[in-house]
This record gives sequence, structure tokens and C-alpha cells, in this order.
Amino acid sequence: SRRLQALELHGAIAALQHFWLRSFCDLYLEVSKASLKVPGEAAETLRTLLSCSELFLRLLAPFCPFVAEEL
Repeated sequence: SRRLQALELHGAIAALQHFWLRSFCDLYLEVSKASLKVPGEAAETLRTLLSCSELFLRLLAPFCPFVAEEL
């Protein structure tokens, strides 16, 4: 957000990419695989995965609107 407000588009896109690849895919997605197999935890884990995916697409939309719309 700070980089976007400063119109540092390259930095904003790099932060978005870091969030998606390092924080979400590398960490949370890998850790959540075990939780998805547990019936009591699967619904909440899936809800969190969907929320993070929606957030990523909303943040991506100003930079790549057609890609975000397609995804």
C-alpha cells in the first residue's frame, strides 16, 4: 500500500508477487494441505484459502485487469 501510494508500481507489484508466491503458496498453501484432510478444520481452511485468493485478485486487478478477470 505504501509503495502504491508513492506510485512505485514496480515495488507494489513486487510486494504483491512476494505475498502470493512466498507467503501464500510456499507457506500457507503447503501447511493447509493437512488441515483440508481433517473434517472439522476443512471448512475454515478452505474459507481462508478463498479469502486470500480473492484478496490477491483484487490487488492484481489494477495492474493486470484482464488477467485478474480471467482468473
